[in-house]
Amino acid sequence: MDTPLKRIHFLDIMRGVAVVVMVMGHTIDAVLERELHSSDLFRLYDAFRGFTAPTFLFVSGFAYAVATHKRWNDFRSFSKPLIKRLQRIALLFLVGYALHFPFFSFVRIVHEAQADQLAQMFQADVLHCVGASLLILHALILLHASQRTFVRTLAALTATIVLASPIVWSIDFAPIVSPMLSPYFNQMQPSIFPLFPFAGFLFAGVIVGVLFLNARQEGREDPFLRTFGVAAIGGLLGGLVLEAIPVSFYPPHDFWKSSPNWFVIRLGIVSLVSLGFYALRRLPAAVERGLVTLGQTSLLIYTVHLMIAYGSPINHGLMQKVGQTLAVHHAIGVGLAVLAAMVVLTYAWQYLREHHFVPARVLQAGLASTMLYSFFLQPW
Repeated sequence: MDTPLKRIHFLDIMRGVAVVVMVMGHTIDAVLERELHSSDLFRLYDAFRGFTAPTFLFVSGFAYAVATHKRWNDFRSFSKPLIKRLQRIALLFLVGYALHFPFFSFVRIVHEAQADQLAQMFQADVLHCVGASLLILHALILLHASQRTFVRTLAALTATIVLASPIVWSIDFAPIVSPMLSPYFNQMQPSIFPLFPFAGFLFAGVIVGVLFLNARQEGREDPFLRTFGVAAIGGLLGGLVLEAIPVSFYPPHDFWKSSPNWFVIRLGIVSLVSLGFYALRRLPAAVERGLVTLGQTSLLIYTVHLMIAYGSPINHGLMQKVGQTLAVHHAIGVGLAVLAAMVVLTYAWQYLREHHFVPARVLQAGLASTMLYSFFLQPW
């Protein structure tokens, strides 16, 4: 396998694994008996699942570096590639907010939505985190003609985000930047993935991606990977040691959400997992093909599986129809069924795009226009 193909598969396989864990995790969470959520086994499982988002963000950052590396100057001007990239970022925000609409009606949202419903609608989910992080990255690209200075600035910004997180999480930003934007800073308003500290994982992926591509161009790929591995182990051990020291420079904060030490520990683990996937030479063809396909259609799967698991403004999901009532083996079975449905959806959509491109685009346009018409003009 040549290096470019290996690189593409490394990113997409890793993202595909994250998608599998994400679909199973959300589905099981939606239907697993409520009492079991407090068990030690579930806490252990939930801790493992907590690495899904950091992994996905890190890989997204690495993929961003790969997609941007050779077209750096194109993204520094108002060019077609930049416009296309900004359209994709806008789609992330659109889908992210739409999934949390209290009603699928603009009129009802404006006239009927209560304060708590608006707070839920404006929460920062992983799509918002990715979209906002990408906008910051493009702002930095416009400010830096050199990738070397870009990486230095981004490294400083990443360190600032991580180190400032415990302090940022102690501030109520709603009166400062409005309740609509405050979820991007912390969880004082409903928010799942605020930029502090989660943007740091994506930015770290960009930094590693740029450095890796530069090392590969200069014939230093293997030495770079060894250095990266040592740094990952050092970060992991350093985070554990710092956390063991009974001295803190921060106000009381939630270790699992805003601690710089926990961030470094997670980043070290994610980095080592990334090296493992990169070193993976071969998977069974069907498994590799399936994971790559899932990784390449992660936005579609993310949207549809959340609608199935938790519902949306236009449908009731498993949480509403089944509730958190199932035993472990039944919940796992439901998770596998939803995962299988996502695989079928992914392959069907890929087939349609590859063999019937024009009908696929017509279908996209028809669905989009129907949804927009219903949202803005129908008063339900």
